[in-house]
Amino acid sequence: MSMPKLHRAWRLALLLIMLAFPVGVSAVDNSSRQPMPPAVRLVLARISPMIKAEDYPHAVEALKAFKTRAESSGGTDGDHPEIGFALGNCYLMLEQHASAVAAYKRVVARDETHTAAWLNMAKACYELEQYADAGRAFEKGYATATEKSPQTLYYSAVAHMLAENHVRAVDLFRRLADEYPDALKPEWKENWVQSLLAMDRARQALPLIRDLARVYTGEKKIQWQEILLYQYMQLDMPKAAIDLAQRLTRQTPTVAKWWKALAHIQLTAGKEEAALAALTIYSYLTPLSLDEKKLLADLNLQLGIPVKAVPLYEAYLKEKPNPRVLERLATAFQQMGRPETALATIETLASRSHDPALQLLRGELLYELKRYDAAVAAYRQVARAKGRHAGRAWLMAGYAAWQMHDWAASKDAFAHAAKYKAEKRSATNALRQLAQQSAD
Repeated sequence: MSMPKLHRAWRLALLLIMLAFPVGVSAVDNSSRQPMPPAVRLVLARISPMIKAEDYPHAVEALKAFKTRAESSGGTDGDHPEIGFALGNCYLMLEQHASAVAAYKRVVARDETHTAAWLNMAKACYELEQYADAGRAFEKGYATATEKSPQTLYYSAVAHMLAENHVRAVDLFRRLADEYPDALKPEWKENWVQSLLAMDRARQALPLIRDLARVYTGEKKIQWQEILLYQYMQLDMPKAAIDLAQRLTRQTPTVAKWWKALAHIQLTAGKEEAALAALTIYSYLTPLSLDEKKLLADLNLQLGIPVKAVPLYEAYLKEKPNPRVLERLATAFQQMGRPETALATIETLASRSHDPALQLLRGELLYELKRYDAAVAAYRQVARAKGRHAGRAWLMAGYAAWQMHDWAASKDAFAHAAKYKAEKRSATNALRQLAQQSAD
């Protein structure tokens, strides 16, 4: 069960901070606590029609000309925070974000309590993808505001998250929850979860994920239910995962993904029969992928229902030839008491394949059908390959030769088998019996 994708709408954009263009006085109560000289009021009034007409280039020219005149006369009006704020706003509307940031920095250097400058600087930094700076600017905007807005704290948390400063982001989300519990929107909790998971603090995220799975509807609800299931599995909480998956299958029994999830969870918990039942229901609700067909067939074969496994293996092999699946198909026929069919299933491929497992199964089928000479040849082919099946192949070659009363070949095969740890005991016993039989 793979991790579902989390909501990432916050990566697209933050809401635009409402720009407060000063006309005579600042539109934000505490933008600047510095007195506004008449000359500053006059130039701001002069650019007001330009702003309304969205003629920002001429507004910039007028503001820069005013600053130049003020500097040449030795005055300080050109550095008044509201002049810099207006200039920064014009740059921001012209999407000249670096110039806007520089202007706002000059404003807050003169007046650290200029809330609107901090907020609009945060917006400009965000557009430049300077997320850490944006996060800090949003925090300053919140701290200096007369009327505190939880949304500003949220913007700061998201900016820090984009900067991968998840520790600070989580602190801010926690602060939001503590100070503004009624304002905490589901989308905000989504981003809080994102930061917690990025810090490998999934257990702390669980209450939030449960809440999101509860409050959402439709596809969003399903998405967060999937995430909750996935986290239960990742955190090794099988009982919680099974309980949730079972509840979901009861609530919406026609949603295929819940049966699939339940099957995988039960399988992970070692409950093969329950996994088979869930996966079977899943197969009734949606077409199976190749891997799902194989899994369902394997479970049926493992649990002694080969008749259900056969058509699934056959369907798989029609789309994708695979020696292991062919081997299991033959094993299914063998379990059904149809060794001839099992042998025919693999005979063509096995006869020209050097795959040891196929050859070993072919030998066993030949042995079962009492075709001992062919069985010996198949077993010896596997044994000579010296792979992990070699020991068993020598042992079975010995038994097959014994059935033909070829004592020399049988003794030779058992002697080879006795060199392998897993077969040593059986091979030694067989050699002892052969020796007694010869003595008699």
